Amino acid sequence: LEMKGLRAVAALALPFTLATVAPPRSAAFVPHRPHFLQRSHVVGCAVGAESTESVGAQAIRRYFAAWNCRDMEAACAEFSDKCTYEDTQYAGAFEGKEKLRAHLDKVADALPSSFSFCIDSVADGGESVGIQWHVENDGEPLPFTRGCSMYTIDPGSGKILSGFDVPEPAPLKPGSSSLLLLRVASLLIAEPVRGLPLVAWLLYVVVVFFSNGILPGPDATQLDGATWEEVRDLSLNFWLVAPLLHLPFAPTLHPMLEALFNALLAWAAAFAGFLADGRPGRPTGSVGNSMLPVVGGMQFLTNAFLLPYLVVRPREDGASPVYAEDLDGAAAMLGESRALPLVLGGVFTGSVSWGLLARPEFGDLAMRYASFCELLAGDRVASSFVVDLALFAAFQGWLVDDDLKRRGIGPKDAVALRGIARFVPFFGLCAYLASAQHSLPAADADRAWDVSL
Repeated sequence: LEMKGLRAVAALALPFTLATVAPPRSAAFVPHRPHFLQRSHVVGCAVGAESTESVGAQAIRRYFAAWNCRDMEAACAEFSDKCTYEDTQYAGAFEGKEKLRAHLDKVADALPSSFSFCIDSVADGGESVGIQWHVENDGEPLPFTRGCSMYTIDPGSGKILSGFDVPEPAPLKPGSSSLLLLRVASLLIAEPVRGLPLVAWLLYVVVVFFSNGILPGPDATQLDGATWEEVRDLSLNFWLVAPLLHLPFAPTLHPMLEALFNALLAWAAAFAGFLADGRPGRPTGSVGNSMLPVVGGMQFLTNAFLLPYLVVRPREDGASPVYAEDLDGAAAMLGESRALPLVLGGVFTGSVSWGLLARPEFGDLAMRYASFCELLAGDRVASSFVVDLALFAAFQGWLVDDDLKRRGIGPKDAVALRGIARFVPFFGLCAYLASAQHSLPAADADRAWDVSL
């Protein structure tokens, strides 16, 4: 995709979500002398409100300026505790500061920092203020991004009581789906390389789930009873616990198929070493970036979860240090555990050994390999596992550079380890996760070190 095409996608997606910056309809939009040349006052973080404006108009200017700086604490400070904020792209209003803050954080996560809401004119009625605005990207106005907002002001405190946003008309009320579309478009503009996992995901879904003739067996819409039985039996032999313990319910399957399945799950679980990538508070105070559901989903649908995450995940800016205390329980316990790669490495190696040596009734290596190739030629589930392994090998290194960055390791450091983690399938990833470089400092220890200096 060319850059202009991506900017067009962002511009077309934006009107579906521009109800992020304004609010109420308590008073009509009374014609008033427009305050032009106001855009410069609200694009940046500083506000130079005109002295002739009412307290409410000045509060709205501060709100716009704080939003453009992604300072949601300051933005919400301009609202009354009992505020109501209605966005015409959503089904209902946001009642109270808590819900307003969650909404603003969600929208800020979806929009790049280069996007600014710029005031074109103000209709200042004192307790009712109307704003006409548009959106710019790096100082350039985006098409189809104009809108009007109405606010009511508490005359006692000067705080915003309610807001009502009306962006340029959209035929649907897409709500959060428009934010996702806009987020993807803006990330592709900033980093076109994210198009690779996006294209890979689209091809993966089409080929694995819906194609006929590319992979053997019926597609997902025509699965027969035998396929579901195979999935059930493989799940019962998860990590080979049941057959190793000779449990009575353990089914008998081709050992190489069992090896392929369990090695794949071990590889998927190894991505838990990057749980810090979705830590709370990243990038603008949102809690919606957790990677834990992605890693959990990968145990069932592998790349159907991983590849979209690689597209929409936030970047690691490296502007401030990341400490172990910044992580939630799962990320701290699993993602930073040195035992995790050792356990998963053992499962992967044991699975390969199982495929080569277990179940002697399947014959010697040559015989079981031939029968496994015959199985692959007609089995949709088994062949999809091979596709998953290839994609894991291709994309396992996509999170490594940002992971090193959050640990204070620059792009020119740890070159050998970086290369091993990115290009040696599975075992290179485990070696990286078990290394000393894969550790976060404790905030207390870091502060103690600063004091000692």
